[in-house]
Amino acid sequence: MSIFDALKAFGSTSVKVTCPECGFATQQPALKVRKNITLVCPKCGHYFLPKDK
Repeated sequence: MSIFDALKAFGSTSVKVTCPECGFATQQPALKVRKNITLVCPKCGHYFLPKDK
């Protein structure tokens, strides 16, 4: 296993994120959460940042 394989495996993991508007929990790519990319709730359509609480 090379360092690149390890980075791909680390980047492809997902984390549980809860929508601050409706409380719906969904799995999102860890890369999006680490980079603080805007997420969209699949249930209510609310746009939010992973760091918002």
